[in-house]
Amino acid sequence: MSYGNAPPPEGAPVPPQELIGASLFLGLAAVLSISFHGAYVIALALGRVGFDPLTVGVLGLNAVGFVGTLWLLALRRWAWRLAVAFAGLEVILRLFYVFNDLILRPNGRLDWLGAIGEVVLALIFLVVLAYLLGEDTMERLEAREEYRQAQA
Repeated sequence: MSYGNAPPPEGAPVPPQELIGASLFLGLAAVLSISFHGAYVIALALGRVGFDPLTVGVLGLNAVGFVGTLWLLALRRWAWRLAVAFAGLEVILRLFYVFNDLILRPNGRLDWLGAIGEVVLALIFLVVLAYLLGEDTMERLEAREEYRQAQA
């Protein structure tokens, strides 16, 4: 049921602008995080740094989250599950970064600005998560499923 560059068929469900915005935000967050860790991937490939399972796990999380956000635009339920899980894990990750900025600093100095930024990001991810779990999104996913079954 891909539309490509053509308009969708008559009666086909399309994602609302809010869902497109939420998906784009999650995808952008994933891409920025992947690019932030790009130097580590290059250094790991060249053998200049050791294997860090936490960094590789965050990279994997972001790659899976990015794929989920792309397919969410096609209103796939499995992609919705991935996007919800990704947004939830990002909230937890941001709260860990706040904890790290305020408590676990090796030099003993607090990073208030970094912590405030992470709190703001966590709140944005919570808003996106609330929209993904909202009634409008669920109705669109069900409409897509009904349309697909009607076409079969």
